[in-house]
Amino acid sequence: MTKTHALPRPVGATVLSLLAIALAAAVLPASSLAAPAEGATPQLTLSPSPATLPKTTVGNQSQAREFVVTNDGEADGYIGNAFLAGPDSGEFNFAANNCNGAYLQPEQKCSLWISFMPGNAGERHAAVDFQLMGVPDQTAELSAIGVLPDFSFDPGSYDFGLQPIHNESVRTTFQLENAGEAGAQVNSLNITGGNTNGFWIGNSNCYGAWLEPGQSCSVEVNFGPSEVDARTLQLQAGSNGQFFSADISGEGGRPIVEATPNPADFGAATVGSTSATQTIVISNSGNVPTGFFIGIIAGGDSGSFQLLDENCTDVPLMPAGSCTAHVRFQPQSSGPKTAHLAFFGEGEGGTMVALSGEGVDPEVTLVPSGYDFGSAILGTKSASQSFAVRNEGSTSLDFGAATIVGADLDQFSLSGDDCSGATLEPGGECVVRVRFVPDSVGFKTARLRISGDSGAFTASLRGLGTDSGSPNQDQAQTAQAQTAPGSPPAPVRRHRHRRRFAHGDAVVSARGQRPHRVDVRASTIPR
Repeated sequence: MTKTHALPRPVGATVLSLLAIALAAAVLPASSLAAPAEGATPQLTLSPSPATLPKTTVGNQSQAREFVVTNDGEADGYIGNAFLAGPDSGEFNFAANNCNGAYLQPEQKCSLWISFMPGNAGERHAAVDFQLMGVPDQTAELSAIGVLPDFSFDPGSYDFGLQPIHNESVRTTFQLENAGEAGAQVNSLNITGGNTNGFWIGNSNCYGAWLEPGQSCSVEVNFGPSEVDARTLQLQAGSNGQFFSADISGEGGRPIVEATPNPADFGAATVGSTSATQTIVISNSGNVPTGFFIGIIAGGDSGSFQLLDENCTDVPLMPAGSCTAHVRFQPQSSGPKTAHLAFFGEGEGGTMVALSGEGVDPEVTLVPSGYDFGSAILGTKSASQSFAVRNEGSTSLDFGAATIVGADLDQFSLSGDDCSGATLEPGGECVVRVRFVPDSVGFKTARLRISGDSGAFTASLRGLGTDSGSPNQDQAQTAQAQTAPGSPPAPVRRHRHRRRFAHGDAVVSARGQRPHRVDVRASTIPR
């Protein structure tokens, strides 16, 4: 509603008013300046009324609003000047004005476009002062409300949790909404609150966005830690000096993989033999899981080590968890041997275990290295002959089976065996006993074979099968048995009954009535 109380008039405005009146008197036709009827005056009003501008965020300028000025009086009015006045007039502004110098007859109109830019929150008041020719000034009150910006994040906070360092980042999206009463612009987006390393803003349509109340934009936040620590920071949006935030937190972690024992020393083992199996434990003392995709033995002497089994690959190794691998040493040649048990994993989760061992050549004696059982009547069994196997080396030896091999293997048999399956420690000894059991006449040969993980050891066997009804033939074949194979038999006369006594590594036999000692040398058999 139009009020007619006068506001203080600026000096410049008075001068302009006087000039406008003079100009109007000089320009307007005489009929137009005719005195109005007695008591009739122009009456200016603003529409819409009350003249209020929309709420505006502090620091922002509202869109200009059009106010229509109408002469609702009974007399013509000439507007020499229209200006803003009042205590808060500095926060209002004419964006356009076609009322200055307007001559309005009753019911005629002109327009003012006014905007509002509050410096602080709260109500603001001003007035439009109209200077009219020939009549007192008229004013129309203006009002507006300044409000502070108000933004909110959804979610209000987010915890990225525990993430492995130097790994692929994780991300989440926040919605930034204008929760205020007026439109506002997003002036800034930042992550603040301390060491921001590992956090960063990704895709966003919020930078510089103008949001009306209820409208929102989106902000993507990433977390890819490179440090082992826990932090809480803030995602912050700024608008005209006001700031709004959401808490973001996350922790960087890493697996700490250790192997026990490391290095793994298998000591000395005979070439070709197999050491005791070692169990290697892989544990994770870190704070995030890890995993392995392959476990292998690699390195210069990898062929001398065997990965028997493991339960580490393709299974998550959780914090405080462990897995095992079983490895043994089987040197292929003598000398120091080294390799690595390697588990390749995710990120920093791999590990290597140093493997070492010493390959030594076997030192084994088989005593005697050969034995002649002499003659035996068909269908009878000779006395047993002992063959001693001794480990002269510095490492233990594992033996397999003791067997008879060769052309006449069925003419000899084992009468005792404590070597098959035995493990001989350095200096240890085992014995195999053999006897001659001919079932046909003639010279018989075979070999005693004792196998081990470091090779096979043999002793030659020989004997003569005789028929008791053919003594001449028996004697001839006995002579042949004492002659090297392939050489002509030499005539020998011996007492038919002989006795043998085992004394260590020698055999004593009797020829006729006189004892005769035959030394049998021990033979060291290489691998």
